[in-house]
Amino acid sequence: MWWFIISAIAFFLLALASVIDKFLLTKTKIVPVSFAFFITFFAALGGSIFIFFDKSFAVPHQLLGEMFLGGATYFFGLYFMFLAVERAEVSKASPIIVSLTPLSVFLLSLYLNLQLVSLAKIIGVVLVIGAGYWLSQTGEKKTRLDKITWLFVILSSLALGASNVYNKIGYDNVSFVTAFVWIRWFSAAVAVIYVTLAGKWPSIFLKNKSKAEEVKNKSAVGVLVVGQIAGSVGVILMQVGIKMGNVILVTALNSLQFFFVIFLVYLLSKFYPKVLQENISKGLIIKKVLLSLMMGAGLVLVLI
Repeated sequence: MWWFIISAIAFFLLALASVIDKFLLTKTKIVPVSFAFFITFFAALGGSIFIFFDKSFAVPHQLLGEMFLGGATYFFGLYFMFLAVERAEVSKASPIIVSLTPLSVFLLSLYLNLQLVSLAKIIGVVLVIGAGYWLSQTGEKKTRLDKITWLFVILSSLALGASNVYNKIGYDNVSFVTAFVWIRWFSAAVAVIYVTLAGKWPSIFLKNKSKAEEVKNKSAVGVLVVGQIAGSVGVILMQVGIKMGNVILVTALNSLQFFFVIFLVYLLSKFYPKVLQENISKGLIIKKVLLSLMMGAGLVLVLI
């Protein structure tokens, strides 16, 4: 029973992080690249602490290429995800990306001949893709995912899925801390290189022409920190839930994250529309919940 409670709390925190991200993207001048940069930078900074607790920490010479790809795909996966969330309703973009990411891992593993195809997995793939598309097209025309948003969604899921695969390769061949830290270091390095080449440093440090805007945006950094703490704790609790319970059952609870996102958006749209507002008609809410459940069921079939 405890695994269920811990997993439910984890998915609530992940949902809360997604809603906070959407609020910041729509109500402040914090841009997607800022989210991706700060997440990777602080993950690298925080992860560095672990090297003092692992005497086997070393330079993984034979896996540096895989470690670099793991870090690069993680940064760009986050970047594309925030670009998608910025353009779409979070109650649509978040469930679709969460569902397509493990699906991309499955397809990549299939391409590498690491998994066998079964009827159940095929049905699961169809459910995830079909329900994801229907979810993206619900509601008013202006809220539906357009081609550019779909491109960001697909690129994000592919990149995050690839990052998971490279993480797994690292964990299977070197110590957990060695793989974890090096991938985070490479991710931060890629972030710095991209921000420099793209000339995004003013956006990262919230430099605006208006001093009033600068003060407003910097006050939003506190909210950003809360969101990232919620997301980080959520990830840790999810791993604890997997350890205590069953990985397939915990994965099935992904639907809870979709439900929590929809529930939080409903509360904010109804009682605090100035914070975040989406279409909360009864029919649309029911449709979003049902389609999210379909995607959760599809994920279970894919991962069995």
